Amino acid sequence: MLKKSAISLISYDWEYLPASIASYYDYVDEIVLGLDKNKTSWSGNKFKINENDLFPALKEIDRDNKINVIEGDFYKSKVAIENDNYERNYLKSQCSHDWIFSFDADEVLLNAHEFFSNFLPITERYYKNHDYLMTWATPFKEIDDKTLIIADEDGTPFLTETQGVITHKNSTFTYARWTENSKIPGKLITTPLIALHYSLCRKKDDLHQKIHNIGHSDLVEKDPFFDLWNQVTLENYTQAHNFKTSGMGPQWPRLVAVPTEGLKDVYLAHQHKVYR
Repeated sequence: MLKKSAISLISYDWEYLPASIASYYDYVDEIVLGLDKNKTSWSGNKFKINENDLFPALKEIDRDNKINVIEGDFYKSKVAIENDNYERNYLKSQCSHDWIFSFDADEVLLNAHEFFSNFLPITERYYKNHDYLMTWATPFKEIDDKTLIIADEDGTPFLTETQGVITHKNSTFTYARWTENSKIPGKLITTPLIALHYSLCRKKDDLHQKIHNIGHSDLVEKDPFFDLWNQVTLENYTQAHNFKTSGMGPQWPRLVAVPTEGLKDVYLAHQHKVYR
């Protein structure tokens, strides 16, 4: 098969990164990680990482010396998404291989073996001119031993939101992980890949930090999402219906509570919803 380069980011949610990398480490040939040398987010805010925790964890994973950390000045613009685009394109330019896989720190692949070993070998001939999509499995909020997950009306996991995940080195990231191919009919390939996306399911202060530092942080002040998330409890979550507020992507039909210990199994039991 073609050799694969993966890129990812070291930032305010660095604690998620080792688990993310571990989920795809065996299937890629190199991993290029970007770290702003001034510890400045795309939104211009300072962040901290615990190097004594992070780098030993990465070293333990990196038994084949695949990981390369690149430090640079990735805060170039007052517009957060422009910094997002810049860093991803810069990291892509530092890769050794043409096939680029882009995973964020808060994403853990649930069916990596099926995807890399069964799906990609029969579709790699499209890699030069197409982007590939994955589906986000997005838990909403962990409370005690339960996790509230976004679900369809029938109570099964909501597996509708997709994200660009693979492109060619010659493509250009124009909005986070979306390239120019996202605007061209027929250039996006649906795949069976599912990523457990801890975008929302984190501690209150960590979520507040994230939504004020992501590439589209400029939309936060107009979005009551954080207040809504903060108000949801195990007692009132059933009242949430069609409650997504940002307008970015499809609305979220409802929430259901599942045991946190079995979260991955819940999503994998319904992976057939992603790709038929």
